[in-house]
Amino acid sequence: MQYEKTVDQLTESNNLNSLKLIKISPCKQFHTLEEKPLYTTRFLHVEKFHEPGLAPVYDKTGAYHINLKGEAAYTKRFSKTHGFYCGRAAVEDEARCYHIDSHANRVYKQSYQWVGNYQENICVVRKSNKFYHIDLHGNKLYQEAYDYVGDFKDDIAVVYKDGKSTHINPQGKLIHNKWYKQLGIFHKGFAIAEDNNGWFHVDIVGNAIYLQRYKTIEPFYNGLAMVKAYDDTLGQIDTTGNIKFVISLPELEAQIHKISAELAGFWKTYLINVAIELDLLNILPATTELLSKQLGIIEPNLQRLLRALWEIELISYNQNKDLWQVLPKGEFLKNSSFLPQATKMWARVATEKNWLKITGLLKQKTIYSFASFKEQETALKIEFYQALIGYTKLDTREFYNKINIADNTNILLFGIHSLALIETLSNKDKNSINLNYYNDQEIPEELIKNYNVSLITQDNLAKNYDLSIFCRFLQNHDDEKVIFYLRLAKDKKITRILLIETILTDNSPIGGAVDINIMVETGGKLRKLNDWEAILTQVGDLKISDVLPLTDYLSVIDIRYQ
Repeated sequence: MQYEKTVDQLTESNNLNSLKLIKISPCKQFHTLEEKPLYTTRFLHVEKFHEPGLAPVYDKTGAYHINLKGEAAYTKRFSKTHGFYCGRAAVEDEARCYHIDSHANRVYKQSYQWVGNYQENICVVRKSNKFYHIDLHGNKLYQEAYDYVGDFKDDIAVVYKDGKSTHINPQGKLIHNKWYKQLGIFHKGFAIAEDNNGWFHVDIVGNAIYLQRYKTIEPFYNGLAMVKAYDDTLGQIDTTGNIKFVISLPELEAQIHKISAELAGFWKTYLINVAIELDLLNILPATTELLSKQLGIIEPNLQRLLRALWEIELISYNQNKDLWQVLPKGEFLKNSSFLPQATKMWARVATEKNWLKITGLLKQKTIYSFASFKEQETALKIEFYQALIGYTKLDTREFYNKINIADNTNILLFGIHSLALIETLSNKDKNSINLNYYNDQEIPEELIKNYNVSLITQDNLAKNYDLSIFCRFLQNHDDEKVIFYLRLAKDKKITRILLIETILTDNSPIGGAVDINIMVETGGKLRKLNDWEAILTQVGDLKISDVLPLTDYLSVIDIRYQ
């Protein structure tokens, strides 16, 4: 038959490019060439042929590889087999994973939890729940082990560690030491990347090549890349990040629903707050009847609340058992060290009368700062403060790695957010570090007792501090008050000041909504870098030495006494 001659020709000529002509049958039980069966045998499952002319198959005897004639390439059987790459195939045998050659011989002694396929003579493996790369002989290429690693392409691979990703070379060296939420491999000099604001492209040194961010993004293809904007517009961008061609616009109805959801966003705030107030998440799982008795809410009213919490994916309902259960989102909320407190805080923020007075506030030539409700609410003050500290702990995780304070031992802290740094600062040198908190807002004793810090007031303010840290503190004050605090630090001869703030820029919207919230709550404001420079000029003898980003929206301004 003609197809038998073709198989012989493929085998004799070893024309491996011709392997691409071989297809998998629709039933996935055999291979075809020119729409004809390549051989007479039938398997339970087959995969593609790869060099050196072998394909993974599975039948009742197990998993193995076949040649172009449908014959077993060797007698051994495995639990799973995969295709050949770089002369090696990944296999699984009795819960062990490793690579074999075309005769089913192991190519190295080690076994792993999982192995990938060789690319560029390098392979991804997982051992002890960590990922790294090995060479053709099973040798580890570098000392580090990561949470995940990807295949190498053009000597560059993506690696993940502690929820962030970067690029490395085959020796394990960092290509650029820029870390993002997600990264792709480089394609024509650019890689896709994701930060807290969305997707974009970075160059070979890890820098964003434009300011815009998108909902989804693809690699560049002949100078253009397809993106989906946050308004659901589909289009192609060039390397400036601007949409050059619109593929499709969002439907009018979808836009209406999106805007309406944002307008009614406060619904979720109050719904979550009710769940926290009732301690509902800690009672579940429970039936409707049991919940009704425990909460003192009649069943018809309770079902209305439960249905709403189900809709926002905090809980779910098993109709067969009449059982309400907590979903992963709800579990995360109830187990968080600060989100239950934050829920109460945001519910209170939403009631601020100044939200209805924003237009009037904006028309004032000068907005003077005032005390936030957080300082005035005595009953919930501790919970509000715990929420603020929790957020800042999350945002300042990189403080220790990015800020060198080795020479600073007597530190003065300003603002409730600065308490989030105490654990990090204390770990620097437990024997010599002296932490002091400027207590001008009468922090509750019950809260401060958990922190190794001395309370200082203006009356007993010493002159021997070598570092002061203002953490999200000056943002709550007008310029006049900011100048007062900075002069206070200067007059005490504090030679170094760290401001932890969100810095506004003209080319990005980041911080805009937070800035309005600060205005509503305290009359304060976020500032641009040149605003800080102008304030320091008024204070005198203080100058910005460096600006170091902690996140996409929070930076440390390092100020030195001149």
